[in-house]
Amino acid sequence: MKILFIKLGALGGVLRATPLFTGLKKKYPESELHVVTKTNAVDLLEGNKDIDRLWIWENDKEDLKKKHFDWIINTEDDVETCTFAKRLNARKFSGPYLSDAGNIVYTEDVSPWYDMGKISRFGLERANELKKKSSKKYQEIYSEILGFPNKNYPLILNLSENEKKWSIQFRKEHSILDQEILIGINTGAGTNWPLKSISIEKTVEIIEKLANKNLKIVLLGGPDENERNKKILKNLNAKIINSGTQNTMKNFIKIINALDMIITSDTLALHIAAALNKRIVSFFGPTSAEEIELYGNGVKIKPDSDCYCCFQKTHNKDVMCIDEIKTEDLIEAALNQIEYIRK
Repeated sequence: MKILFIKLGALGGVLRATPLFTGLKKKYPESELHVVTKTNAVDLLEGNKDIDRLWIWENDKEDLKKKHFDWIINTEDDVETCTFAKRLNARKFSGPYLSDAGNIVYTEDVSPWYDMGKISRFGLERANELKKKSSKKYQEIYSEILGFPNKNYPLILNLSENEKKWSIQFRKEHSILDQEILIGINTGAGTNWPLKSISIEKTVEIIEKLANKNLKIVLLGGPDENERNKKILKNLNAKIINSGTQNTMKNFIKIINALDMIITSDTLALHIAAALNKRIVSFFGPTSAEEIELYGNGVKIKPDSDCYCCFQKTHNKDVMCIDEIKTEDLIEAALNQIEYIRK
């Protein structure tokens, strides 16, 4: 049995799909599992033993058209991918596709997930209501869709021995002793979901208060956080480690591997930390905390707000749900996690 799993979207979404690969291989041990993703996600999937072949979206589309699969699982809902996926040769197809009328629709078997999404057959307002009411994790929902029991398979992110040594060396270069706790601060969220980010002022306050307790701190971020992180550093009195915003994916992973704990928005860093078994303090505003799996590695902070889980990407109110996240709640949660680490 040849299965093609299409996962191109947000990088965090690519990583949190890895337990599904495990589940498919457990259910169909004689199968060939093919996964297609984008170039920027390759470092997240390399070395994954559940994947028999990794295809690169930018390079391999023409070759994929020549292949036949027993089952294609598409998890993307954009026009280009939906059009491409449905034209591939397959005995069975699951997921979104472009209808003859030119609309993006989805097969019935994936409705437990897509009924709650932006292409929901019920419309966006009802979809958001369903998402807000749901208490199931993404992996739990998709395990049911794909027909195997939810065994809470872990995220898979492989590091070589040299990469692990790099993380150890990172701590040494910054004079972090073995018994000291190193905390990553990742409060931005890129440009696609800007309302996942807490303010620069709150970030500065969190760093200052933790630094005053003699805790060692690393400021994290990607290219989209470059200007934001400059402002954070400019307003800080505390001395911290600036990891920069131009790291390769591999280096970003290795830096997170050097941490003991991370305070993070609902973004890629959260899933990397969960995969690497780091303690996590995560916070949520416009997106659902319930669907995110931390694997027992931390806590989720949600605002006491009617617009929590609103799925808004732009401000349409004076105060958005993420603004109601309290710094004292994040700091208290971080200190509790530190006590857990020290036990």
